[in-house]
Amino acid sequence: MWELAIAVTLVSMGITAGVFVVIVMGIRMEDARGSATGRAPDRMTAGVRRVLGLHVDHTGCRYVSSPEYACPRCRRASYPPRMMR
Repeated sequence: MWELAIAVTLVSMGITAGVFVVIVMGIRMEDARGSATGRAPDRMTAGVRRVLGLHVDHTGCRYVSSPEYACPRCRRASYPPRMMR
């Protein structure tokens, strides 16, 4: 009976360690590419984003008035604002 408990524990620890390694690799890939504000470059980083709950909201980009602080993804601040008629 103890052998079964030890085997289940070791398998669950291995699965947990594997998930942790994949998450760390995905975070490092996102950091190296600088792609956290855009679309996920591959399936692994998309899965890591889903597990970590990362969601980039670009609704605030339209309120940026200086091109210096423009969002690199949508570049909305680099366009002049339209005048209301």
